[in-house]
Amino acid sequence: MRSRKTLALAGVTVAVMAVLVPMSANAAVDDPAGDARACTMGTVPQVGEPDPDAPVVMSCFDTLDEAEAFIEEGAPGDYEQLVPQARAAVDAVTTSTVIIGRQYTGTGRTGSVLVQWGAGSGCYGVTYGFPSMPSGWNDVIQSSEGVSNCWVSDYVNASYGGAVANCTPYCTSLSATLEGKTSSVVYRPWGTYG
Repeated sequence: MRSRKTLALAGVTVAVMAVLVPMSANAAVDDPAGDARACTMGTVPQVGEPDPDAPVVMSCFDTLDEAEAFIEEGAPGDYEQLVPQARAAVDAVTTSTVIIGRQYTGTGRTGSVLVQWGAGSGCYGVTYGFPSMPSGWNDVIQSSEGVSNCWVSDYVNASYGGAVANCTPYCTSLSATLEGKTSSVVYRPWGTYG
């Protein structure tokens, strides 16, 4: 079942798009019963280097299957927040969303997962940037992977700064420099490093 913990984030020059229900600080960590959580975070594609002010939108779910089904269905509600002008075209054209990667709180694809998605069809000539990690997800990532023709770069600082771990396309464990320290993420076309 989808939790209505939807949060829209934006950079300094982009206004906050919407905050429906603030996400708790513990949304990314496993709950006391040991159940992992799954959240989605989406953005728009960019040509060239990622925009440090790229808008993003987020929702959380009880299971990974629910989170991924939400993206496959076009991220209804979130997509319209991310791309407001798309709302008018929803009836005429099917919304195009694609999973571009996953960030995990445990090594080897374990723990809670942040499924990152983009408008479009993946990293075919475009990048997707997430300039900061949302509350509860900053500095907890242990493994990372890119999909849909994407390699992923995890950065120790917000806005794509500091040390970087490049996953081509998967890191079962981030380097000692980055493990548990991810503050921003970029997905780039296959064969492209951060």
